[in-house]
Amino acid sequence: MEKHIIAFTRRLIKQTIPDVEKIVEIFNKDPEHGFDVYLDFIKKIKPSIEKIILEGLRDPIDVGYISSRLLRDPLEAGIDIEDKNLSLEEVEGYIVGYLKAILQLLYCGSKGLEGWQYPGSSMHKKTVETQYIWKINIMPSFLEIIEKEVAEIELKKNHLDDELKKTVKEGKRREISKSMDIGDYEYLYGEEDGIKTDIPFTARLMAYYRAQESKSDAPLFIDSFAKELAGDFSSYAEKHKFTVKRGDYPLVRSYFIEKNLLTAWCNQKETQIVLLGAGLDSRAYRFLPLRTNNHIVFEIDLDAIIKYKEKILHNKKPLCKVTRVAIDLSQPSWESYLIQNGYSLEIPTFWILEGLVYYIDQKLIITLLRKMAAISHCKSKIFMDICVPALAGLVFGPFTRHFKWGLEKRNVPSFFTETGWSVTCSYADDYNEGRDIGQRGLIFVYGYLL
Repeated sequence: MEKHIIAFTRRLIKQTIPDVEKIVEIFNKDPEHGFDVYLDFIKKIKPSIEKIILEGLRDPIDVGYISSRLLRDPLEAGIDIEDKNLSLEEVEGYIVGYLKAILQLLYCGSKGLEGWQYPGSSMHKKTVETQYIWKINIMPSFLEIIEKEVAEIELKKNHLDDELKKTVKEGKRREISKSMDIGDYEYLYGEEDGIKTDIPFTARLMAYYRAQESKSDAPLFIDSFAKELAGDFSSYAEKHKFTVKRGDYPLVRSYFIEKNLLTAWCNQKETQIVLLGAGLDSRAYRFLPLRTNNHIVFEIDLDAIIKYKEKILHNKKPLCKVTRVAIDLSQPSWESYLIQNGYSLEIPTFWILEGLVYYIDQKLIITLLRKMAAISHCKSKIFMDICVPALAGLVFGPFTRHFKWGLEKRNVPSFFTETGWSVTCSYADDYNEGRDIGQRGLIFVYGYLL
């Protein structure tokens, strides 16, 4: 978590604890007045909560049934403030639920914790042990935990500062512990021979997932090139255990494409396969059906990725012809450049946009799909995965917080028809292979040219 957010959250806690204590005290005496005080508190703290979520927290934390959107704006939670038929227990449960979520967020923010680090913490244990979690009297015990642990952090920080001052004064160089810092997200880029590269972190992470899958007892597929493409992930994996455990979805997605789509596609005598946003994909080297007939794989991505990949795989022999093309898909003439590099208008093409489109503005995707249709042979096909609007609206998570748009499943066919494609769509978890890939959040889209 960013250092400035940790410091910001600790300052906010000093203001928040008296406010929550006041809400508890007043609600116990006069619930109606206590509810009004609670609403005033929410209005005051809302901008700060939004700042912590948007700028600081990278991995999601468990806030029960309270979504990240509602945590940013609890006043939209669906409770009717004017409804006099609400029971005291319902009002109390509503207040406690949101106060607990806010305090949990502040707790993580003050300690520099990512979401995966929250389970097992003092506050999480208190939540698990508590029988009457929806009673407002639980709040003081949460406040006590936060107050105590933040005080310990400040004490340790002051001690380290004193040690640092002493070291500087004595003119000595000494290693000062940075155990309270999570890091500045330098892992977003690789490092080779001590020189940082501009390889996107997600490309290396996907390769890391494939490498880990290849070592499992019952792998969906084996990618013997993935480990070298990913590079050293040990430090990141240790710090971000929650994120690295979320690799089932891209693995299931790749398995679905290969088993259900590409295997049959490769039975044709001559085809093209275009990977838009290819990243560190290694199908051209490991997907055995490519050995049969006559296929060419076009790997399209940014120049830095292309150069990195070519360096790693320079002495490896692909199963079919491979052409890598450095293209920025936001450029208006990208398809002309693809054609200049050997793409044929006369050969059926399978377009694969894997883990790409939800990161790109919808208008650009519409333009992209229409251009793909314009240069495709009549027997061409397509695959892409998209997310639902609720997932695109998340502000939690290292990746979903960057999603730009989504579609409801019922609207997918008409959207693609307007861009020149006839598609079928299925929720990704209909093909989960027994893995945890989320519930109805991501959609597989596959079809052919109209």
